[in-house]
This record gives sequence, C-alpha cells and structure tokens, in this order.
Amino acid sequence: AYIQNLESSRLKLTQLEQELQRARQQGIFISSSGDQSQSAGGNGAVAFDMEYARWLEEHNKHINELRAAANAHAGDDDLRKIVDSIMSQYDEFFRLKGVAAKADVFHVLSGMWKTPAERCFMWLGGFRSS
Repeated sequence: AYIQNLESSRLKLTQLEQELQRARQQGIFISSSGDQSQSAGGNGAVAFDMEYARWLEEHNKHINELRAAANAHAGDDDLRKIVDSIMSQYDEFFRLKGVAAKADVFHVLSGMWKTPAERCFMWLGGFRSS
C-alpha cells in the first residue's frame, strides 16, 4: 500500500509538472476585473505562481535599471521615472495578490513566494501554516 501510494504521488507530480509546462507554453493571465483568475488549468494558485514569476523577472529588471541609473548619477527626473515605474509594478503585484487571495487565500498566506521579511512577520504574528 505504501509503495502504491508513492507511485500514485509520483504520477500526480508528473501530471502537475506537465500541466505547469503547458501553462507556461500557452501563457497564463489574471483578469484585470479583479473578480476571478483565468488560467489554462483554471487553478488560481498556479495562475498566481506563474504571474508572480513573471512579475519577479520584471522587478529584477527594474531594480537593475535603477542601480545602473544611480551609479551613472542620473538626474532626478530620470530616477523619478524609474521609481514611478517600480511603484506601479508594486501596485500590479498587490492587485494580483488580491485576485489570488479571492481564488485561494491559504496559498497566498502560506506560499513560499513570500519574502523573508513577510515570513518573519507572519511567524511573529502567530500564523503557522501547518
């Protein structure tokens, strides 16, 4: 029974990996209406994880752009434009997070995507996902 359970879990994991790969190939998005998440598989948690990965890549590009501008001693107007774009990106992230919370609040609260500071504050506040 134990071996059968392991085998079925392995098969489920393989299926999830294939679904994730298909979702990456087909593209995935979260609706701008804020009411529901739309994805290739219809799973809000997977949709959020995919959108978060995309957001994180974009965020790293913005941060690198900001560092390069700061090192190049760019003018205040240039720095303000970069900071404004980063702030609008954070607005998008919190919108995505709100949509994902409506779809699967436990995934949003216990996801490994959180920053170490967020995990620390959640732990201090008494939230234990287990």
